[in-house]
Amino acid sequence: MNKNDEHGLFKKDQYSLKEILLIWVCSALPMPLLAFLAPAKLAGAVNIPLVISFWLCLVGGLFWQFLLSLLILKKEGHAFFSFETWKNRLKFQLPKNPKTGKSNPWLFIAVLPFIGLNAVISADIGFPDLDSFISPYFENLPKYDLSGLASPEYQGAWWILGLYLVTFAFNYILGEEMIYRGILLPKMKGVFGKWDWAANGVLFGMYHLHKPQIIFSTALLFGFVFAFPSSRLQSSWMAVIIHGLEGLLGLALVLAVILGMG
Repeated sequence: MNKNDEHGLFKKDQYSLKEILLIWVCSALPMPLLAFLAPAKLAGAVNIPLVISFWLCLVGGLFWQFLLSLLILKKEGHAFFSFETWKNRLKFQLPKNPKTGKSNPWLFIAVLPFIGLNAVISADIGFPDLDSFISPYFENLPKYDLSGLASPEYQGAWWILGLYLVTFAFNYILGEEMIYRGILLPKMKGVFGKWDWAANGVLFGMYHLHKPQIIFSTALLFGFVFAFPSSRLQSSWMAVIIHGLEGLLGLALVLAVILGMG
């Protein structure tokens, strides 16, 4: 028996391709089921607007990713509530110089060009619409769009802010980022070598089965932008910062809705 296999599933220093794909399947497949099958039933069962039901279902999917991360960490023998786990296993640490391996907080400045690139992708400037050939097949599917909250009934509804803050935590730290940059990325080099960031970006892009309209034109590109600096500088915080700025824009929109400024 291969020495690397003697500890079983998920316990090796680096994941096998089978383990990588298994984690992807477990994190990705529940999302379209929750996004396209559950909202209408939930909305009818508890008498809430469809936009809120859809939102709650996606939060449920993100929470599942958090639980999946906990299960994997437990399988690997890590204590979740441990500074060492967050720093060494999940790479929520200061960025490291790729040449010297030394941590340096000044390296956080490296996020700036990636923030700019992320903004360009979000603004859809100069990129071909790679999703145009599949978009017509999905145009009637529900979308996670906070602009649907721009209605007088949500003015003064501060509970929406609480829901958004929960969404923010699980989307940008405890959900997507933990499973893709924290759990997966540090253990993909064994299969993909120096291209671990590219493979991680592909997995992250294709994970967006609940947003099929944007997989190729947006989600894949976002995946590369988030994964490259995280891999290069060995810090999951790089992706959290770049990805999280998107969440700050969403926060501004939610506050505008609540304050009736929309």
